[in-house]
Amino acid sequence: MKYQVSINKALENFIEIEAEINSNEAEIVLQLPAWRPGRYELANFAKNIRCFKATAQNGTELKVRKQTKDSWKIFNIDNNKNITIYYEYYANQLDAGACFLNNEQLYVNPVHCFMYQVGKINEPFEVKLNIPSEYKIACQLTHIDNILKAENFDQLADSPFIASANLLHHEFMVENTNIHFWFQGKHELDLKQLELDTTAYTKAQKAIFKELPCADYHFLYQILPTPFRHGVEHADSTVIAMGMNNDMLRDDFYNDLLAISSHELFHLWNIKRIRPESMWPYDFTKENYSHLGYVYEGITTYYGDLMLLRSGVWNWEQYTDSWNGDFARHISNEGNKNYSVAESSFDTWLDGYVPGVPARKTSIYIEGMLAAMLADLIIIKNSKGQYSLDNVMHDLYHLFYKQKKGYTENDYKFLLEKYSKESFEHYFEAVIWGKNNLIAELQNILPYFDCSINNNKLTKNINSENNSLFNFLVNR
Repeated sequence: MKYQVSINKALENFIEIEAEINSNEAEIVLQLPAWRPGRYELANFAKNIRCFKATAQNGTELKVRKQTKDSWKIFNIDNNKNITIYYEYYANQLDAGACFLNNEQLYVNPVHCFMYQVGKINEPFEVKLNIPSEYKIACQLTHIDNILKAENFDQLADSPFIASANLLHHEFMVENTNIHFWFQGKHELDLKQLELDTTAYTKAQKAIFKELPCADYHFLYQILPTPFRHGVEHADSTVIAMGMNNDMLRDDFYNDLLAISSHELFHLWNIKRIRPESMWPYDFTKENYSHLGYVYEGITTYYGDLMLLRSGVWNWEQYTDSWNGDFARHISNEGNKNYSVAESSFDTWLDGYVPGVPARKTSIYIEGMLAAMLADLIIIKNSKGQYSLDNVMHDLYHLFYKQKKGYTENDYKFLLEKYSKESFEHYFEAVIWGKNNLIAELQNILPYFDCSINNNKLTKNINSENNSLFNFLVNR
Protein backbone atom coordinates (compact mmCIF):
# COMPACT_ATOMS: atom_id res chain seq x y z
CA MET A 1 0.00 0.00 0.00
CA LYS A 2 1.04 3.58 -0.62
CA TYR A 3 0.09 6.19 1.94
CA GLN A 4 0.18 9.96 1.92
CA VAL A 5 0.15 11.96 5.15
CA SER A 6 -0.84 15.64 5.23
CA ILE A 7 -0.83 18.16 8.06
CA ASN A 8 -3.26 20.80 6.80
CA LYS A 9 -5.38 20.41 9.93
CA ALA A 10 -2.53 20.76 12.41
CA LEU A 11 -4.37 23.35 14.50
CA GLU A 12 -7.16 20.80 14.99
CA ASN A 13 -4.65 17.98 15.72
CA PHE A 14 -6.03 15.88 12.85
CA ILE A 15 -3.64 14.02 10.56
CA GLU A 16 -5.04 13.51 7.06
CA ILE A 17 -4.25 10.04 5.73
CA GLU A 18 -4.81 8.81 2.19
CA ALA A 19 -3.89 5.43 0.75
CA GLU A 20 -3.87 3.74 -2.64
CA ILE A 21 -5.10 0.16 -2.83
CA ASN A 22 -4.42 -1.87 -5.95
CA SER A 23 -6.95 -4.67 -5.73
CA ASN A 24 -9.97 -5.63 -7.80
CA GLU A 25 -11.49 -7.94 -5.21
CA ALA A 26 -15.22 -7.54 -4.71
CA GLU A 27 -14.75 -7.16 -0.96
CA ILE A 28 -11.65 -5.59 0.57
CA VAL A 29 -11.06 -5.69 4.32
CA LEU A 30 -8.74 -3.18 6.00
CA GLN A 31 -7.44 -3.83 9.51
CA LEU A 32 -6.18 -1.26 12.01
CA PRO A 33 -4.06 -2.73 14.84
CA ALA A 34 -5.93 -3.38 18.08
CA TRP A 35 -2.80 -2.88 20.24
CA ARG A 36 0.81 -1.86 19.95
CA PRO A 37 3.91 -3.94 20.78
CA GLY A 38 5.51 -2.67 23.97
CA ARG A 39 2.15 -2.11 25.65
CA TYR A 40 0.29 -5.34 26.09
CA GLU A 41 -3.29 -4.14 26.33
CA LEU A 42 -6.06 -3.45 23.82
CA ALA A 43 -5.84 0.15 22.72
CA ASN A 44 -8.90 1.02 20.59
CA PHE A 45 -6.96 3.29 18.24
CA ALA A 46 -9.99 3.34 15.94
CA LYS A 47 -11.73 5.73 18.32
CA ASN A 48 -9.45 8.47 16.92
CA ILE A 49 -10.51 7.98 13.29
CA ARG A 50 -13.15 10.06 11.53
CA CYS A 51 -14.31 10.69 7.94
CA PHE A 52 -13.37 7.26 6.59
CA LYS A 53 -14.32 6.81 2.94
CA ALA A 54 -13.29 4.82 -0.12
CA THR A 55 -13.36 6.10 -3.70
CA ALA A 56 -12.95 4.36 -7.05
CA GLN A 57 -10.62 5.70 -9.74
CA ASN A 58 -13.53 7.42 -11.52
CA GLY A 59 -14.46 9.30 -8.35
CA THR A 60 -17.37 7.11 -7.32
CA GLU A 61 -17.63 6.67 -3.57
CA LEU A 62 -17.80 3.02 -2.57
CA LYS A 63 -19.91 1.47 0.14
CA VAL A 64 -18.00 0.90 3.40
CA ARG A 65 -19.10 -0.93 6.53
CA LYS A 66 -17.23 -1.63 9.74
CA GLN A 67 -16.86 -5.33 10.51
CA THR A 68 -15.33 -4.99 13.96
CA LYS A 69 -14.33 -2.02 16.08
CA ASP A 70 -11.11 -1.68 14.06
CA SER A 71 -11.72 -3.23 10.63
CA TRP A 72 -13.53 -1.86 7.58
CA LYS A 73 -15.00 -3.72 4.60
CA ILE A 74 -15.05 -1.96 1.22
CA PHE A 75 -17.67 -3.26 -1.24
CA ASN A 76 -16.00 -3.10 -4.65
CA ILE A 77 -18.81 -4.64 -6.70
CA ASP A 78 -17.49 -3.27 -10.01
CA ASN A 79 -14.04 -4.76 -9.34
CA ASN A 80 -12.28 -1.41 -9.55
CA LYS A 81 -8.54 -1.98 -9.51
CA ASN A 82 -7.43 1.36 -8.10
CA ILE A 83 -9.14 2.47 -4.89
CA THR A 84 -8.29 5.41 -2.67
CA ILE A 85 -9.18 5.52 1.00
CA TYR A 86 -9.20 8.67 3.11
CA TYR A 87 -9.56 9.24 6.83
CA GLU A 88 -8.45 11.61 9.55
CA TYR A 89 -6.67 10.60 12.75
CA TYR A 90 -6.87 12.67 15.92
CA ALA A 91 -3.27 13.08 17.17
CA ASN A 92 -3.21 14.92 20.47
CA GLN A 93 -1.30 12.63 22.85
CA LEU A 94 2.35 13.55 23.38
CA ASP A 95 4.04 10.61 25.05
CA ALA A 96 6.44 7.89 23.89
CA GLY A 97 3.84 5.65 22.32
CA ALA A 98 1.13 7.73 20.65
CA CYS A 99 0.68 10.42 17.97
CA PHE A 100 0.80 14.19 18.11
CA LEU A 101 0.37 16.96 15.56
CA ASN A 102 0.58 20.70 16.00
CA ASN A 103 2.16 23.58 14.09
CA GLU A 104 5.64 22.57 15.27
CA GLN A 105 5.83 18.83 14.69
CA LEU A 106 4.27 15.73 13.20
CA TYR A 107 4.90 12.79 15.51
CA VAL A 108 3.46 9.40 14.54
CA ASN A 109 3.55 5.88 15.87
CA PRO A 110 2.29 4.14 12.70
CA VAL A 111 0.77 1.24 14.64
CA HIS A 112 -1.89 3.71 15.83
CA CYS A 113 -3.12 5.00 12.53
CA PHE A 114 -2.06 2.92 9.51
CA MET A 115 -4.03 -0.05 8.21
CA TYR A 116 -3.18 -3.10 6.17
CA GLN A 117 -5.30 -5.06 3.70
CA VAL A 118 -6.16 -8.42 5.21
CA GLY A 119 -4.17 -11.08 3.41
CA LYS A 120 -1.46 -8.63 2.32
CA ILE A 121 0.27 -7.79 5.59
CA ASN A 122 3.64 -8.93 4.24
CA GLU A 123 3.63 -6.71 1.15
CA PRO A 124 5.76 -3.51 0.98
CA PHE A 125 4.43 -0.22 2.34
CA GLU A 126 5.30 3.34 1.39
CA VAL A 127 4.45 6.56 3.24
CA LYS A 128 4.84 9.98 1.65
CA LEU A 129 4.91 12.90 4.08
CA ASN A 130 3.48 16.15 2.75
CA ILE A 131 5.44 18.44 5.04
CA PRO A 132 7.26 21.79 4.73
CA SER A 133 10.65 21.67 3.02
CA GLU A 134 12.48 22.79 6.18
CA TYR A 135 11.22 19.78 8.16
CA LYS A 136 13.73 17.07 9.05
CA ILE A 137 12.64 13.46 9.61
CA ALA A 138 13.75 11.19 12.44
CA CYS A 139 12.91 7.54 11.74
CA GLN A 140 14.54 4.11 11.58
CA LEU A 141 13.03 3.49 8.12
CA THR A 142 14.83 4.28 4.91
CA HIS A 143 13.51 7.57 3.58
CA ILE A 144 14.27 9.63 0.50
CA ASP A 145 12.46 12.84 -0.47
CA ASN A 146 10.00 12.52 2.42
CA ILE A 147 9.04 8.98 1.42
CA LEU A 148 9.38 6.25 4.05
CA LYS A 149 9.68 2.66 2.86
CA ALA A 150 8.92 -0.50 4.84
CA GLU A 151 9.35 -4.11 3.78
CA ASN A 152 6.03 -5.14 5.37
CA PHE A 153 3.38 -3.90 7.78
CA ASP A 154 5.19 -5.20 10.86
CA GLN A 155 8.17 -3.00 10.04
CA LEU A 156 5.98 0.00 9.29
CA ALA A 157 3.96 -0.42 12.49
CA ASP A 158 7.18 -0.58 14.50
CA SER A 159 8.78 2.56 13.02
CA PRO A 160 7.77 5.80 14.77
CA PHE A 161 8.83 9.09 13.23
CA ILE A 162 9.10 12.76 14.08
CA ALA A 163 9.02 15.43 11.37
CA SER A 164 9.87 18.94 12.48
CA ALA A 165 11.94 21.99 11.60
CA ASN A 166 13.24 22.05 15.17
CA LEU A 167 14.77 18.58 15.35
CA LEU A 168 18.32 18.48 16.72
CA HIS A 169 20.40 15.59 15.37
CA HIS A 170 23.63 14.18 16.83
CA GLU A 171 25.28 10.97 15.65
CA PHE A 172 28.32 8.86 16.47
CA MET A 173 29.63 5.34 15.99
CA VAL A 174 29.67 2.49 18.49
CA GLU A 175 31.81 -0.11 16.79
CA ASN A 176 29.96 -0.77 13.50
CA THR A 177 26.64 0.78 14.49
CA ASN A 178 25.70 4.40 13.90
CA ILE A 179 23.87 5.80 16.94
CA HIS A 180 21.52 8.73 16.37
CA PHE A 181 20.19 11.19 18.95
CA TRP A 182 17.14 13.14 17.83
CA PHE A 183 15.78 15.84 20.12
CA GLN A 184 12.41 17.50 19.77
CA GLY A 185 12.09 20.16 22.47
CA LYS A 186 14.47 22.39 24.38
CA HIS A 187 17.16 20.89 26.61
CA GLU A 188 20.48 21.76 28.22
CA LEU A 189 22.06 18.32 27.99
CA ASP A 190 25.79 17.90 27.48
CA LEU A 191 25.66 15.89 24.25
CA LYS A 192 29.31 14.88 24.43
CA GLN A 193 28.81 13.41 27.91
CA LEU A 194 25.60 11.71 26.79
CA GLU A 195 27.50 10.24 23.84
CA LEU A 196 30.25 8.91 26.14
CA ASP A 197 27.78 7.37 28.56
CA THR A 198 25.63 5.89 25.80
CA THR A 199 28.70 4.40 24.15
CA ALA A 200 29.74 2.80 27.45
CA TYR A 201 26.44 1.10 28.27
CA THR A 202 25.87 0.12 24.63
CA LYS A 203 29.18 -1.74 24.59
CA ALA A 204 28.30 -3.44 27.87
CA GLN A 205 25.02 -4.68 26.42
CA LYS A 206 26.58 -5.77 23.16
CA ALA A 207 29.13 -7.84 25.12
CA ILE A 208 26.33 -10.09 26.38
CA PHE A 209 24.91 -10.90 22.95
CA LYS A 210 28.17 -10.59 21.00
CA GLU A 211 26.64 -8.38 18.33
CA LEU A 212 24.68 -5.21 17.73
CA PRO A 213 21.91 -6.38 15.40
CA CYS A 214 21.43 -3.17 13.43
CA ALA A 215 23.54 -0.81 11.36
CA ASP A 216 21.75 2.26 12.74
CA TYR A 217 19.97 2.82 16.03
CA HIS A 218 17.86 5.89 16.76
CA PHE A 219 17.01 7.51 20.10
CA LEU A 220 14.00 9.76 19.46
CA TYR A 221 13.80 12.08 22.46
CA GLN A 222 10.68 14.15 23.09
CA ILE A 223 11.79 16.70 25.70
CA LEU A 224 8.77 18.07 27.53
CA PRO A 225 8.51 21.19 29.73
CA THR A 226 6.86 19.42 32.69
CA PRO A 227 7.81 16.29 34.70
CA PHE A 228 7.24 13.17 32.63
CA ARG A 229 8.86 9.78 32.00
CA HIS A 230 7.89 7.27 29.31
CA GLY A 231 9.79 5.08 26.87
CA VAL A 232 8.80 2.62 24.16
CA GLU A 233 11.04 0.15 22.35
CA HIS A 234 11.14 -0.52 18.61
CA ALA A 235 13.15 -2.75 16.29
CA ASP A 236 16.01 -0.31 15.66
CA SER A 237 14.89 2.71 17.67
CA THR A 238 13.18 3.98 20.78
CA VAL A 239 10.99 6.95 21.60
CA ILE A 240 11.63 8.47 25.02
CA ALA A 241 9.48 11.28 26.37
CA MET A 242 11.10 13.05 29.32
CA GLY A 243 10.37 16.27 31.15
CA MET A 244 11.55 18.23 34.15
CA ASN A 245 10.23 21.32 35.88
CA ASN A 246 13.27 23.25 37.15
CA ASP A 247 17.05 23.44 37.15
CA MET A 248 17.38 21.85 40.60
CA LEU A 249 16.34 18.51 39.14
CA ARG A 250 18.90 18.45 36.35
CA ASP A 251 21.16 15.73 37.85
CA ASP A 252 18.18 13.54 38.68
CA PHE A 253 16.78 14.17 35.23
CA TYR A 254 20.02 13.14 33.53
CA ASN A 255 20.38 9.93 35.57
CA ASP A 256 16.75 9.10 34.90
CA LEU A 257 17.31 9.74 31.21
CA LEU A 258 20.26 7.32 31.25
CA ALA A 259 18.24 4.68 33.09
CA ILE A 260 15.30 4.70 30.70
CA SER A 261 17.60 4.90 27.66
CA SER A 262 19.61 1.89 28.81
CA HIS A 263 16.38 0.00 29.50
CA GLU A 264 14.97 0.71 26.04
CA LEU A 265 18.23 -0.18 24.31
CA PHE A 266 18.26 -3.58 26.04
CA HIS A 267 14.88 -4.19 24.41
CA LEU A 268 16.78 -4.10 21.09
CA TRP A 269 17.51 -7.73 21.92
CA ASN A 270 14.96 -8.64 24.59
CA ILE A 271 11.41 -8.57 23.11
CA LYS A 272 12.19 -6.88 19.79
CA ARG A 273 14.15 -9.99 18.82
CA ILE A 274 14.02 -12.45 21.72
CA ARG A 275 10.27 -12.93 21.79
CA PRO A 276 7.82 -15.37 23.44
CA GLU A 277 6.44 -18.07 21.18
CA SER A 278 2.92 -16.64 21.59
CA MET A 279 4.10 -13.37 20.01
CA TRP A 280 5.91 -14.95 17.06
CA PRO A 281 4.63 -13.42 14.89
CA TYR A 282 2.55 -10.60 16.34
CA ASP A 283 -1.18 -10.81 15.76
CA PHE A 284 -2.38 -7.21 15.58
CA THR A 285 -6.08 -8.12 15.69
CA LYS A 286 -6.33 -9.44 19.26
CA GLU A 287 -4.55 -10.07 22.56
CA ASN A 288 -1.18 -11.87 22.35
CA TYR A 289 -1.25 -13.49 25.79
CA SER A 290 1.95 -14.40 27.60
CA HIS A 291 2.96 -15.21 31.18
CA LEU A 292 6.54 -14.19 30.37
CA GLY A 293 6.43 -10.48 31.20
CA TYR A 294 8.96 -11.17 33.96
CA VAL A 295 11.41 -12.00 31.14
CA TYR A 296 10.69 -9.34 28.51
CA GLU A 297 10.10 -6.49 30.97
CA GLY A 298 11.50 -7.75 34.28
CA ILE A 299 14.88 -8.85 32.93
CA THR A 300 15.09 -5.68 30.84
CA THR A 301 14.44 -3.55 33.93
CA TYR A 302 17.16 -5.45 35.79
CA TYR A 303 19.73 -5.08 33.03
CA GLY A 304 18.88 -1.47 32.26
CA ASP A 305 20.40 -0.32 35.56
CA LEU A 306 22.97 -3.11 35.74
CA MET A 307 24.49 -2.05 32.41
CA LEU A 308 25.00 1.47 33.77
CA LEU A 309 26.83 0.01 36.76
CA ARG A 310 28.89 -2.49 34.78
CA SER A 311 29.94 0.11 32.20
CA GLY A 312 31.08 2.57 34.88
CA VAL A 313 28.46 5.15 33.97
CA TRP A 314 26.97 4.70 37.46
CA ASN A 315 28.82 3.97 40.68
CA TRP A 316 27.63 1.56 43.35
CA GLU A 317 25.77 4.29 45.27
CA GLN A 318 23.85 5.40 42.17
CA TYR A 319 22.95 1.80 41.37
CA THR A 320 21.72 1.01 44.88
CA ASP A 321 19.76 4.27 45.03
CA SER A 322 17.85 3.18 41.95
CA TRP A 323 17.49 -0.39 43.25
CA ASN A 324 16.19 0.86 46.59
CA GLY A 325 13.62 3.03 44.82
CA ASP A 326 12.34 0.03 42.88
CA PHE A 327 12.34 -2.10 46.03
CA ALA A 328 10.29 0.54 47.85
CA ARG A 329 7.68 0.28 45.10
CA HIS A 330 7.72 -3.50 45.49
CA ILE A 331 7.06 -3.52 49.23
CA SER A 332 4.39 -0.82 48.97
CA ASN A 333 2.35 -2.92 46.52
CA GLU A 334 0.01 -5.21 48.44
CA GLY A 335 -0.81 -6.90 45.16
CA ASN A 336 2.32 -9.03 45.64
CA LYS A 337 0.30 -11.02 48.18
CA ASN A 338 -2.60 -11.64 45.85
CA TYR A 339 -1.29 -12.25 42.32
CA SER A 340 1.88 -13.78 40.92
CA VAL A 341 4.14 -12.01 38.45
CA ALA A 342 3.26 -14.62 35.79
CA GLU A 343 -0.47 -14.06 36.31
CA SER A 344 0.05 -10.29 36.29
CA SER A 345 1.81 -10.60 32.93
CA PHE A 346 -1.15 -12.45 31.45
CA ASP A 347 -3.50 -9.78 32.77
CA THR A 348 -1.70 -6.73 31.41
CA TRP A 349 -4.35 -6.99 28.70
CA LEU A 350 -6.90 -6.09 31.38
CA ASP A 351 -5.26 -3.42 33.53
CA GLY A 352 -1.50 -3.71 33.28
CA TYR A 353 -0.77 -0.02 32.95
CA VAL A 354 -3.27 1.59 35.33
CA PRO A 355 -3.68 1.19 39.09
CA GLY A 356 -6.78 -0.94 38.70
CA VAL A 357 -8.44 -2.65 41.63
CA PRO A 358 -6.45 -1.96 44.82
CA ALA A 359 -3.87 -4.65 45.66
CA ARG A 360 -5.01 -6.92 42.82
CA LYS A 361 -1.76 -7.43 40.91
CA THR A 362 1.99 -7.01 40.96
CA SER A 363 4.34 -5.32 38.47
CA ILE A 364 6.06 -7.27 35.71
CA TYR A 365 8.70 -4.51 35.76
CA ILE A 366 9.53 -4.35 39.48
CA GLU A 367 8.65 -7.89 40.57
CA GLY A 368 10.23 -9.12 37.34
CA MET A 369 13.41 -7.13 38.00
CA LEU A 370 13.81 -8.65 41.48
CA ALA A 371 13.07 -12.13 40.11
CA ALA A 372 15.74 -11.60 37.44
CA MET A 373 18.29 -10.54 40.05
CA LEU A 374 17.51 -13.60 42.13
CA ALA A 375 17.93 -15.91 39.12
CA ASP A 376 21.23 -14.20 38.29
CA LEU A 377 22.55 -14.64 41.85
CA ILE A 378 21.51 -18.30 41.97
CA ILE A 379 23.45 -19.04 38.78
CA ILE A 380 26.50 -17.05 39.94
CA LYS A 381 26.51 -18.77 43.34
CA ASN A 382 26.06 -22.29 41.99
CA SER A 383 28.63 -21.88 39.22
CA LYS A 384 31.06 -20.04 41.52
CA GLY A 385 31.01 -17.08 39.20
CA GLN A 386 31.64 -19.03 36.00
CA TYR A 387 28.16 -18.33 34.58
CA SER A 388 25.38 -15.81 35.05
CA LEU A 389 22.09 -14.65 33.59
CA ASP A 390 24.22 -13.15 30.78
CA ASN A 391 24.70 -16.66 29.41
CA VAL A 392 20.97 -17.32 29.47
CA MET A 393 20.21 -14.12 27.57
CA HIS A 394 22.96 -14.86 25.06
CA ASP A 395 21.45 -18.29 24.39
CA LEU A 396 17.89 -16.96 24.11
CA TYR A 397 19.13 -14.62 21.39
CA HIS A 398 21.22 -17.11 19.44
CA LEU A 399 19.15 -20.28 19.93
CA PHE A 400 15.74 -18.72 19.41
CA TYR A 401 15.72 -15.33 17.66
CA LYS A 402 18.59 -16.26 15.34
CA GLN A 403 16.73 -19.47 14.53
CA LYS A 404 13.60 -17.43 13.79
CA LYS A 405 11.42 -18.77 16.57
CA GLY A 406 10.01 -17.74 19.92
CA TYR A 407 10.74 -19.25 23.33
CA THR A 408 8.54 -20.72 26.06
CA GLU A 409 8.74 -20.72 29.84
CA ASN A 410 10.17 -24.24 29.70
CA ASP A 411 12.89 -23.04 27.33
CA TYR A 412 13.83 -20.26 29.75
CA LYS A 413 13.76 -22.66 32.72
CA PHE A 414 15.98 -25.14 30.85
CA LEU A 415 18.64 -22.46 30.27
CA LEU A 416 18.56 -21.32 33.89
CA GLU A 417 19.14 -24.90 34.98
CA LYS A 418 21.78 -25.46 32.33
CA TYR A 419 24.02 -22.75 33.78
CA SER A 420 23.18 -23.16 37.46
CA LYS A 421 23.43 -26.97 37.48
CA GLU A 422 20.44 -26.87 39.83
CA SER A 423 16.70 -27.35 39.52
CA PHE A 424 14.72 -24.12 39.25
CA GLU A 425 11.47 -25.87 40.18
CA HIS A 426 11.31 -24.11 43.54
CA TYR A 427 12.14 -20.74 41.94
CA PHE A 428 9.24 -21.00 39.51
CA GLU A 429 6.81 -22.26 42.15
CA ALA A 430 7.74 -19.71 44.81
CA VAL A 431 8.80 -16.63 42.81
CA ILE A 432 7.26 -16.75 39.34
CA TRP A 433 3.94 -18.45 40.12
CA GLY A 434 3.95 -17.90 43.88
CA LYS A 435 3.02 -14.81 45.86
CA ASN A 436 4.96 -12.62 48.29
CA ASN A 437 8.06 -14.83 48.46
CA LEU A 438 10.68 -12.66 46.81
CA ILE A 439 12.02 -10.84 49.85
CA ALA A 440 12.62 -14.07 51.76
CA GLU A 441 14.33 -15.65 48.75
CA LEU A 442 16.60 -12.63 48.28
CA GLN A 443 17.42 -12.50 51.99
CA ASN A 444 18.48 -16.15 51.81
CA ILE A 445 21.01 -15.64 49.02
CA LEU A 446 22.34 -12.10 49.54
CA PRO A 447 24.61 -13.03 52.50
CA TYR A 448 26.65 -15.18 50.11
CA PHE A 449 27.48 -11.90 48.36
CA ASP A 450 28.20 -10.02 51.62
CA CYS A 451 24.98 -8.07 51.27
CA SER A 452 21.54 -7.97 52.81
CA ILE A 453 18.35 -5.96 52.79
CA ASN A 454 18.25 -3.74 55.88
CA ASN A 455 15.56 -1.15 56.48
CA ASN A 456 14.28 -2.00 53.00
CA LYS A 457 17.59 -1.03 51.39
CA LEU A 458 20.30 -3.08 49.69
CA THR A 459 23.40 -2.73 51.88
CA LYS A 460 26.85 -4.21 52.20
CA ASN A 461 27.28 -6.23 55.39
CA ILE A 462 29.03 -4.13 58.00
CA ASN A 463 31.71 -6.73 58.75
CA SER A 464 32.62 -7.29 55.10
CA GLU A 465 35.76 -5.68 53.73
CA ASN A 466 34.72 -6.32 50.14
CA ASN A 467 31.56 -5.78 48.15
CA SER A 468 31.41 -9.16 46.48
CA LEU A 469 27.96 -8.45 45.03
CA PHE A 470 29.43 -5.48 43.16
CA ASN A 471 32.36 -7.64 41.99
CA PHE A 472 30.13 -10.45 40.75
CA LEU A 473 27.70 -8.13 38.99
CA VAL A 474 30.39 -6.08 37.31
CA ASN A 475 33.34 -8.38 36.69
CA ARG A 476 32.01 -11.02 34.34
